[in-house]
Amino acid sequence: MNFESFAGNPEAKAQLSAAVDGGHFPHALLLEGPAGSGKRMLAALLAKAAVCVAPAGEKPCGACSGCLKAAAGAHPDIRTEGGDGAARSFHIDTVRELRDSAYVLPNEAPRRVMILAGAQGMTEQAQNALLKILEEPPAHAVFLLTCENRASMLPTILSRVQCVSLGPVPEEEALPILKQRLPDQGEEALRRSFRLFGGIIGRTLQGLEDGTFQRVLELAPRLAEAVCAPDELTLLRATAPLEKDKAAVDGVLGAVRLIFRDALMRRCAGDAPEGAVASLSVSPETADKLAAALTRSQLMALMREAEGLQAALLRNMNHTLLLTLICARFRAAAGR
Repeated sequence: MNFESFAGNPEAKAQLSAAVDGGHFPHALLLEGPAGSGKRMLAALLAKAAVCVAPAGEKPCGACSGCLKAAAGAHPDIRTEGGDGAARSFHIDTVRELRDSAYVLPNEAPRRVMILAGAQGMTEQAQNALLKILEEPPAHAVFLLTCENRASMLPTILSRVQCVSLGPVPEEEALPILKQRLPDQGEEALRRSFRLFGGIIGRTLQGLEDGTFQRVLELAPRLAEAVCAPDELTLLRATAPLEKDKAAVDGVLGAVRLIFRDALMRRCAGDAPEGAVASLSVSPETADKLAAALTRSQLMALMREAEGLQAALLRNMNHTLLLTLICARFRAAAGR
């Protein structure tokens, strides 16, 4: 399969290539991954491959009538529906209408493709409505679902779809894409933002474009330093701006984790010459303070907690609960 400019995710690509190149295009795929990981881009690419009418070679060929219409968003056999990913944003009536249209024969392509973006927004009733056609789909129908975490889907749906997981992209593979999309940004800013947003290209681009990256640079050092405070109020105040800034939470947790990492490296380096330990974080000064105030085991515990909280964020944990856990777990890890 021709993945064009879709970066990273070699396991997902191998899984999909085996199916597409072998002529066994799955009737239902669930593409899961964090926001910004390229789920919709990959769904569109798979839809293009499904309607490609080139006689031979890799699909999509990019040159046939099917590919050209798909690229222009004008192919009559590709339909895209979806909510914004929020709970109950994907209405059951949309699923029912889409289910009925799936029985209509393709206009000109070998298959009729239905893309259901943000499927985690389906209610249980909407998922059950979709289940009926996934159990006995028409031979020409292909369903491409996207969601941030498969745990948001019913087990009965999961048993009838092939799941493909997307994740972080290697930095050196992502950097040319970031430079092309944001030519006015310096390489160091691109690399730093990419690390803070967990190696997810879409999040990195959005964070730099909407100002989230700058807010992360301001909030993360305060939060990291607050874990050493003797009182809980200091940490509560440091997390307060995140109550109304959900977009920054993932970046802040990523930035804090790197600060903890730098502090641990400094602690382990002991009397090594200044500059001998490379910094990855946004605030080497904060890392120095933490290295002096906390033990190795405390810093390692803080790193683990930051990673665990980022994972909880990907599982769509309640926002208020997540902020509460940040305070509780960071203080416990720091022995406060």
